[in-house]
Amino acid sequence: MEPARSIGRLGFRKWYERRLIESHAWLVTALLCAIVIAVSLELLSFRQPLLSWLGNAGLVFIAGLIVWHGVRRFLFILREAEHFGSQSTCGACRRYGLFSVIAEAPQMTVRCRKCGHQWTFH
Repeated sequence: MEPARSIGRLGFRKWYERRLIESHAWLVTALLCAIVIAVSLELLSFRQPLLSWLGNAGLVFIAGLIVWHGVRRFLFILREAEHFGSQSTCGACRRYGLFSVIAEAPQMTVRCRKCGHQWTFH
């Protein structure tokens, strides 16, 4: 239901662009945290004082969680955007992304702004 509201408010093309930007921001965040993990593991030594070692290990753990979550969010958002993108072409006039949301629930129903053709997103 949330994509339908956002698409209705922003329009499909702007919504699609924002979702792709958000997904790639999650990917960049995950990659930066992976670099933090690599650097922290390189600096991790058993000869360090215990408190320093625990802090470094904690940083690795937290960065690992961020990497895991970031990759999951990247894939989910990208999959969602592509799922809606594949259904956003009008079957009658073949216009891409030029529609208005008519109904949000239980499935998103849209109407083409050019020819008035209606279809449902699955």
